[in-house]
Amino acid sequence: MKIAIIDDQQEIRYSVAKILQRYNHTPFQFNGEEFELSLMLEAQGVELLIVDVMLGGSFTGIDLIKQFKKAKLNLPVILMTAYTTPSNMIEASKIGIKDILQKPFDETELLKLVEKYVHVTPKKKSESIALKQGDEAFVGSYETMKEIYKKIGIAANNDLCVLVYGETGTGKELIANLIHTNSERNAHAFIAVNCASIPKDLFESQLFGHEKGSFTSADKQHIGYAEQTGEGTLFLDEIGELDSELQSKLLRFLETKKFRRIGGSKEITFEGRIISATNAKLKELSQQKLFREDLYFRLSMLTITMPTLQERKHDIPILCEHFIAKANHDLKTSIAGISQEVLALFRDHAWRGNIRELRNTIYSACLNANDEIIRREDIQEWEAHHDLPNTNLEDYCRHFLETHGIERVVELKEKMQKTFLHVSFSLYPNITQLSTLLDISRNTLKKQLKEFGIYETEEEK
Repeated sequence: MKIAIIDDQQEIRYSVAKILQRYNHTPFQFNGEEFELSLMLEAQGVELLIVDVMLGGSFTGIDLIKQFKKAKLNLPVILMTAYTTPSNMIEASKIGIKDILQKPFDETELLKLVEKYVHVTPKKKSESIALKQGDEAFVGSYETMKEIYKKIGIAANNDLCVLVYGETGTGKELIANLIHTNSERNAHAFIAVNCASIPKDLFESQLFGHEKGSFTSADKQHIGYAEQTGEGTLFLDEIGELDSELQSKLLRFLETKKFRRIGGSKEITFEGRIISATNAKLKELSQQKLFREDLYFRLSMLTITMPTLQERKHDIPILCEHFIAKANHDLKTSIAGISQEVLALFRDHAWRGNIRELRNTIYSACLNANDEIIRREDIQEWEAHHDLPNTNLEDYCRHFLETHGIERVVELKEKMQKTFLHVSFSLYPNITQLSTLLDISRNTLKKQLKEFGIYETEEEK
C-alpha cells in the first residue's frame, strides 16, 4: 500500500517509514511544506495519509487536510498527535478524520490502524465547512475525551437534537457551547435555560414569551427564550426536572417547531436548534412513566455522556494547571503551580462535585497561597470538609468524637448529612423524584443541597 507520512520532524517520518517498509508498504515522506503537495500525492498514487497534527508554527495537519479537500484530493487520514486540544479534535471529527494515533505509539498500534485501509478504495467525500474557533473553556485529555470530541464534531455538522448526560459539575453546558461554537450557527445566539430554576407557572411564559395584558402581571410584551434564540442554539439544562404538563408542551414545540406567545394569536416558527442536558437517567424515568418516552426519544437523537472526574483522574494535573491560569486572570493572583503532595490528595478524593468542585477548590487555594506554589496548608479548609472515609460508620463517629471532643458533635452531624445527601443525589439526581423518596418538599431539598455545595442554580454557577 502506498502511504504518505507528513511530519515536520525527520526522525518521526523515518521511524514510521521503516515500520511500514518491514510490512511491505511503500512509504513516501513529506514535511508538509512541499509545493503543490496534493499533485505530488496524486502523481505517486498515494492511498493513505499519516499526518502529524502540528507541522511547525501555527500550521496544522488539519489545515493541510482542508487544503487537500479543496483540491478535491480525498484520501483516508490517520492523524498523529502528541498534544490535543478540544478544537483540534472537534475539527478532525468535523472533516471526517476518525483515526487518531497518540504519540508515543508502538508498532502494533500503527499497523492496526493502517490495516483498516488495506485494499480499501478511498471514498469521495464532499468538502466540509471549516469550524470557527471559539474560546476553549473545556479541558480534557485525548484518552478520556476522544469519543466526546468526535460526537461534538458530528453534532456541530448536523441539526439533530442532542442530549448531554452527566452528573452535576461535569461540564454539560460547556459541551453544548462547543457544539454551538463549532457549528454554522455560531454567529447567532446561544441561549441557556435552567429548567429547574423556573417556577412551573412561569415556564411557558419564559420559554415562549407573552403579550401585554395576557395575565395580571403582564404589563408589557415579553420575548421568550425560543424567540431570542433566532437561528442560534437553545440549551435546555436540567430537562429532567420538567413536570408532565410542561413535557407535553415542550414535545409539541419540538415536533412542530412552532409556538405562540401567551395571549398571542400569531404562530411563530422556531429557526434554531435544541440541545438539552440532564443529570437524571431519562431512559429509566421514561420506563417508570416519570418522563414522557416520546419526548425522551425526540430529545436524544444524539447523546453525549460526560464522564465524572472520578473516571478521568489522570486529567487532574492538566485541569489544575488550567484553573490556576484562570484564577490568576480572574483573581489577579500569581500562582505558578501546585505541589505533588496536593496533587496526590486530589487524586485520592472522590470529587462528587466533579470539575466544578475542583475549580472552586483551586480558586480558594490560589487566594490562600503564601507563595507561588499551592501547598497542603493552602487547602486546609478543603481537607476539613472531606467526605466521610470508607470505613465503619460507628467506628468513624467514635474516632471523630474521641479525637475532637463532644463539643464538635454538630460538625460530625453536618458531615454525615452532607455525605448522605451527596450519595442520595448522585444515585437519584432528579430533585422532584428524590424529594418524594425522602418525604420532604422539593424546595427544602434544594435548599439543603445548596447549603452543602452539592447543587447550584443557574444564577450561582
